[in-house]
Amino acid sequence: MADERQQDRYAEIFEHAPIARLITDESGTVREANRNAAELFAVATASLVGTPLATFVTDEDREAFESRLRDAAGTTTPETWLVWFRPDRQEAPIRAEIHVVASRTDIGHLHWAITDVTKRTAMERELRSLTLELETRVHDRTRQLEEERARLLAVIEQIPAGLAIFDADGSVVMANTQARELLGDRLQEEIDEGRTDLRRGDGSQVALEVSTAPVVDADGNRVGAVRLVQDVSAREKQERAEREFVTNAAHQLQSPLAGILSAVDVLQAGAKDGSERDVFLGHIERESHRLARLARALLVLARAQTEYEAPRDELVAVEPLLTETCEAIQPAAGVSIEIACPDGLAVVTNRELVEQALMNVADNAAKYTKDGTIRLSARPLGAGVELEVSDTGPGIPEEQQPRVLERFYRSAVNGPEGFGLGFAIVRSAVEALDGELEIAEREQGGTAVRIRLGRAASLVDPG
Repeated sequence: MADERQQDRYAEIFEHAPIARLITDESGTVREANRNAAELFAVATASLVGTPLATFVTDEDREAFESRLRDAAGTTTPETWLVWFRPDRQEAPIRAEIHVVASRTDIGHLHWAITDVTKRTAMERELRSLTLELETRVHDRTRQLEEERARLLAVIEQIPAGLAIFDADGSVVMANTQARELLGDRLQEEIDEGRTDLRRGDGSQVALEVSTAPVVDADGNRVGAVRLVQDVSAREKQERAEREFVTNAAHQLQSPLAGILSAVDVLQAGAKDGSERDVFLGHIERESHRLARLARALLVLARAQTEYEAPRDELVAVEPLLTETCEAIQPAAGVSIEIACPDGLAVVTNRELVEQALMNVADNAAKYTKDGTIRLSARPLGAGVELEVSDTGPGIPEEQQPRVLERFYRSAVNGPEGFGLGFAIVRSAVEALDGELEIAEREQGGTAVRIRLGRAASLVDPG
């Protein structure tokens, strides 16, 4: 009686299970089926009994189903898999999750629990599709952001100034190459606004224009800062060269202009009809030519200093250059002038600038040498030529020699005469020629000024 009640209870549970329940033999032929199984396969229960389950499996899944069925029949371990069923009189297949286990009591029987997961599979498929679409959009947006960031970095890198971006704590968020080169290891430091001279860690100094602007969020809170740094060294160098040109011109032109005006005054005072007329006219002619040469030299020097145009080179015979320089200076009474130069020596350089430098050095020697000798000499030196102007004047003390090259510096030994521009002009001319300038005190007294130029040559006698 108890066994019957237990069987009835099992039958009731089997029949009213919320999913399809089946009992088949080892070949998968249905022996028992509940009503949910009949609904799943769209056939009557009676018609389902005696039908192989493989009948409802789609063609694509049938071979795999039969293989899994054989595996399930040979073990008491539960098997679970997914399969596509095509119920009777339905065109659309359903996706089913199968749990099957061999019976421990009824040898040769398999117990099946089948769940329709078509909707779940569709939802999973939709979810995967949505996930894939989201991943695609995120990937595309990420790529767009990376491209925009790359463009921004490229723009920042190409800005013709140093640009650095800081966060609210003052830490560097981004800086272009020019900012790192200009500021070096001082990139992180606070730097004064406006024009400032900055000495970097490597000892170099640079003139900068610095401007800083805050970065604020939508609420007006400061979240960082942007600093723009411009190197104005070249601009200031050019401006300085332009100022020096005006000063140099005024200094250099005053001597020939004074000579011309003096000669004109004498002629107008009555000498124009006298025997000395030709002397003064010759003086005016020489000083006029000198004035023209000075103007050309100053223009060449100005172009070189502003880096507008390099000096144009030509083959310059050295001995005539020394001779013309000697003829142009006016030494004190009793001071002799000597010239020493090998025959045929020449140099490839800019004549106006060399003449300008030599004339200033020789004129300075003539101004301060009261007795003795002024000597202009030249000699080959390696691949170049060394020009030297030596005198027997008071000389320049060693500690003052570097300073005489500064503009407006006047040595105490030589007194207050002049404007302190002669040697500064010489230095500028030699630098424009890529030459070397040396000032030395002679052992026997006086000063020796040496100008070294890099490309020597020899004059060839066409005869």
